[in-house]
Amino acid sequence: MNALETYLTALGPGMDIIAGCQGMSGSELMDRGAPDAIAADLLLLCESYFGRTKFTRLQRRAIADARRNTHSIATLTALERIVNRAPSKKQAWQLRAECCAMAGSMSHILKHARRRLREMKDDTVSPGVRTYRRPNDYWTLAITGTSSFIADLNAALAATGKQSLEAVEKIFFDQAAAARAEVVTNAIVPLDKFIRIRDGRGDDIELDLTNGATITGTEYLRRVLNDVGFAGDKETGYVTLVHPEEGPVNLYRTARVANDKQRIMAAAENPRCAWPGCNQPADLSQVHHLKAWSNGGETNMKNLVMCCAYHNGVNDDDPNAPPRRGRLERVGGRIVWRPPFTPRE
Repeated sequence: MNALETYLTALGPGMDIIAGCQGMSGSELMDRGAPDAIAADLLLLCESYFGRTKFTRLQRRAIADARRNTHSIATLTALERIVNRAPSKKQAWQLRAECCAMAGSMSHILKHARRRLREMKDDTVSPGVRTYRRPNDYWTLAITGTSSFIADLNAALAATGKQSLEAVEKIFFDQAAAARAEVVTNAIVPLDKFIRIRDGRGDDIELDLTNGATITGTEYLRRVLNDVGFAGDKETGYVTLVHPEEGPVNLYRTARVANDKQRIMAAAENPRCAWPGCNQPADLSQVHHLKAWSNGGETNMKNLVMCCAYHNGVNDDDPNAPPRRGRLERVGGRIVWRPPFTPRE
């Protein structure tokens, strides 16, 4: 048997490969020759098929059927990406079990999975307004309602005599009941890397300058803003001090819940959820402790970052628990995502 035949034969028993990952870490898989991306996929599959779930009957059936049909690791990996988009965990397990029970080619199974996923999403449509955020400048505002309600909206748009987007703008903002969101500025002022940051007292910080002087953050900002001709008052917005190595400057260390200033500063650093690929705005996100409060993490700016509720929940906070989804860390003053198997410093 040559190398190609060995490789193709090994692809077959996908579920047995996943089962063999139980109790292993990403580092151990990589030590055995798995590329980092493959190791991450195997750990996620192992967590799904052999991790804890309340849908144990569907889990057992999916494992048995995948083995019986000898689904390859490639098929199960691609299937998992589709299954994870199901509207609920129960529907995800139903789709997983249904597809594992199917015989046939990988393309046939994935085509069926995509069709069933569309049906699931169609079945879960409910009235409401939803915003779909993308990395570029174009977002989508979707309105779901009864046919008569949507027809009335279309008639109102047509009555303005404008193109569709202009009509929406006219109806939304030319009426007394509607108002544009107030723009609040948040100017970011960088600190020189040679300036040392003290903890400070009360509501301010203290900075040690290279000339031996010690000044407060307020004094430093007054000097910098006067030098650049910045004119404004407390009602025009906010200013965030950012150190090139420490990140946003510390404010408070005494409370588990971030105060308003800390939230504003964290949002200045990450206007969206810091998790890669997530576009949830900071205004709709939560303040996340990089080192969990329960593990001794402090509520200061070096340890805070904005995360959506979902990624705040799935972040691997516990260093003693098996890694699952990875974690956010601050490295060189910047927030980065670490894969599940990355060693902690």
